[in-house]
Order: sequence, then C-alpha cells, then structure tokens
Amino acid sequence: MKGHKHVSFPRLATMALSAGVSLALLPGPGPAAAGEPGLLPDCADQPPAGTNLEADLASPWQAVLDDEGVVREHRMTLRRDGSDTVLRTGERGFAIATTPGRVLIGERSESATSLTMVDTVRVCRLWQRHLDGLAYDITSAQESGRLRLAVHDPHTRDYQGELLIDAELGSTEALIDGQCSTTCQPNDGELTPAALGPIVAARPVPAFAAGGWAGNTVLGYAWQAGAAPPRWARSPISAAARDVSDTSLARSPRFAYRDGVDDTIRYTPTFPDFCRYGIACASRSMPSFWSVWLRPHGTDFPWGTLRWCQRESGEGCFDMRRVVLHELGHVIGLNHPSSEGFRLQARETVMHAITPARPRAGSSRHAFGRCDIATLQELYDVPTNSTPISTCNDVATRLSLQASASRVFSGEPVTLVATLRIADRDAFGRLAGNVANDRTVTLKQRAGGSSDAWTDAAMTALSSGGRYEVEVAPDVTMEYRAVFPSPRDEGLASSSSAIVSVTVEEATG
Repeated sequence: MKGHKHVSFPRLATMALSAGVSLALLPGPGPAAAGEPGLLPDCADQPPAGTNLEADLASPWQAVLDDEGVVREHRMTLRRDGSDTVLRTGERGFAIATTPGRVLIGERSESATSLTMVDTVRVCRLWQRHLDGLAYDITSAQESGRLRLAVHDPHTRDYQGELLIDAELGSTEALIDGQCSTTCQPNDGELTPAALGPIVAARPVPAFAAGGWAGNTVLGYAWQAGAAPPRWARSPISAAARDVSDTSLARSPRFAYRDGVDDTIRYTPTFPDFCRYGIACASRSMPSFWSVWLRPHGTDFPWGTLRWCQRESGEGCFDMRRVVLHELGHVIGLNHPSSEGFRLQARETVMHAITPARPRAGSSRHAFGRCDIATLQELYDVPTNSTPISTCNDVATRLSLQASASRVFSGEPVTLVATLRIADRDAFGRLAGNVANDRTVTLKQRAGGSSDAWTDAAMTALSSGGRYEVEVAPDVTMEYRAVFPSPRDEGLASSSSAIVSVTVEEATG
C-alpha cells in the first residue's frame, strides 16, 4: 500500500493517579468537607509519618463533570484514620504525581498559576507558590528531583518557556525560553514538524501498514462504563458513525451502537500517553479491539479551553461530529498525511493532525475527502464495479479487444468486445484487477494496412464484466482498436487495446 506506515497501540486500562486523572460524574457537593490544597496544614508542623498516620488514596484526582458533561471542578480524596480530606480545585486544576506520597496540585486563573506540593501520607502541605503565567505539565517524570512545566502567556497563550522547579523546595531553577510549538495546537495526537509544512498536490492519505478490517464488517461500539458521553454528545457521535459508511465509497466497515461490546467511545479526561495533548484520540489493536477518547467540554489546554460546538456554538468551537469522523477514520485504517511528511487542503481530507476549529476551512466537514476515499477504496475495494474511483488517485487501467471472427465475407457482421480492467498491481490494493463497468469506451477503426486517420464508433456498455461491444459489417479488411479516455470525474488513467484485424475475403463463385 504505497509505503504506508502502521502504529499499533496496546489495550489500555483506566490510568491511576501516577498516569494522570480520572473521570467522575459527581454534580453537587463533595462526599466530605472539601478544601483548597493550599489550606492544608504545613508539613513542618506535622509529626513524621508513622504506621498509624499513613493515609489512603480514597479516590484519585478526578475531573468532576456536571450532568451536561461540562468540567466544573477537580478533586481528590485522602483518608486517614477513617476521616476523609477532599482537596478541590476549580475547572482549570491539574495534578502531577511525583514520587510515592507526593502530588503537585495546580490551578490556573486568568493570569497566574498556583502550585501546592501535597504530602499524601501525612495529608499536609510541603510548599506553595504562585507563578505569573499559565503552567502546564510537560511530563510527570522527575528529572533529578526537578519538575518540568510549560509556561504560556495568559493572554495570547503563546509558549514562553519551560520552567524547572525543585520538587522538594518549590524553588525555580531555570526558565528556558522558546517558541510556541506542538502543545499550542489543538490536535488529536503528537505532531511532527511535517504537520506544519507546505501543502502539496492531492494524493491518497497514508494508511496503517496493518491494513483494514474485513470488508463490509460491522464494528459495534458501546459507551465506556463510567465515561459515557452526555446526551447532547451522543447524536453527533452517532451521526459521525453513519458518515463513515455513507461517504466512504468503499466496502469499509460500518459502525453501529451495540450494548455490551468491548469496543467503546469514551468521554473522559483520562487519555493514553500517546495523545496527551489531544482533544480526541483513537486506538486499535488489529483485529480484536478499538476505542475512541473524547475530552470533556471545558477542558483547559495551552491553546485555550475546549468547547464542543454541539454544547456551545460560536467561533473557536470544535464540531464533535467532524472530530469523531476523523477518529473513526483512524479506526478503519487512515493515518495523518503528516505521518508521511505532507499536508493536504482542507477539502481533500478530514485526517489532518491539527483539528480545525470553526470557522476555519474543513471545521464542519461531515464526509470523507476525496484523498481519504482513495485510500479506503484501496484498503476495502469499491461497493460495485461501477463505483467511481476517487479523483485523488491515479489508477492504471488495462483494455483488451476481441473480435467474434478474424476472417469474414464482405458485409458479414462481426461483434467486437472490449474488456476494461484496473491494472493488477500491488500498489492499487483491493482495486487491482477489478473490471470497470459503465465507463465510456470508443472503437477506433481504419482500413487495414493504411495510414488513414482513425474514425470513431461508440461501444455499448454491457451489464457486467467490464465489457463494451459494437457490431460492425466491414466490406474491406479493417483494423480496430478500443480506447478508454481518462475521465475527468474519477481517478482512472487512459488505456488502449492492441490492434485487432478483421480480414474480408472475396466470395468465390
């Protein structure tokens, strides 16, 4: 398949505190007295941790959604001696697990970030400080006792640099200046510099090397338990599932909701590591598993706050239907053009690594682009041999011509039959060798052995087999050739047959 690459992702369980956050649909007050992390007692005033003083993590760091699926706050619960302490931040809170028994809890305001290092064993505050600017986690891993945060301008969201903080003391060690890069772009995964490169001429999008599922298969999906999309999100998700089969022009899989299946669509802030900055992501492990993740409305990013258009319309929102179509494109085998170092126009594909927000071009597209269709047709074949081949492709054809007789008497009828096929080449995937019905094939004819100009005769398309025929009644020896001109409305290359001669014999008395 034209050098396509494949990325295989393992099946992922729900991540614990050390890997990020989890989801809770918990409108209303918390289960116990809650407080800001900065109001915890200072650890310097607490006794050393002992056997009877160790706290349990009653619930991990959670994004708390209201009944409309909007991020309203974040919280975690620590339990010691049967008493719960709930640490709570607002909509723009985050947590970074550092070493065992330590977690950094932060909260971004409009112009600054507050940081509190919490001892989760003694339930106390190690240190607290405030930063000018908006800070975001780059990696949860410590670097020789230092935490690494990305700092962004609070007004433009431009990247200002990386901040290194001593994990035990909270002191700033360095600010590394830089420019806005991948973390400043709304996308569905990690970006490479190629994703921001120049746009090239239309070409089929890359496909994963593992290929596709069985043709015309039905891929059932369910809502992930504990992370089901809110009601306003289910309609665009279901519409995107229909868009896959309605717009692929291929025998690609169909998606249908099925209770109890293992393949799920999740509305959750808990994302796999390969998509830590994505607003949505997909994973598949061929041929047994796939999943899609969607971030909740209100999730804060370095580039801004995520708003789904179906929940809150207006400039800068993201069309969930379009985003889910993109993710399901990944599930059935489509990769980002940037994975092979090129970009395409918005009208050509929905598989851009950088997700467009309204009103940018392509932000509300609910159909595969022609360069998506080109790859899907190669992966899965076309529904019928009359289905147009995507104009984003350049598929070679092969045309043959046969005569019902090679020698006839003058005026005797001869049937000429042309057969049109797609060339049998590996590069064309499942299209290779297909017959091509219902196209236009022309018969060229001239007197045998002459240098006369060819004259044209129309050939009639038969119902199947890629066959086209015409009946002639030559009165002199003739040469015939079938020609298939490349159509403007599909990606088939022109071809012509070999010359076929029909000799006219003189009648004998």
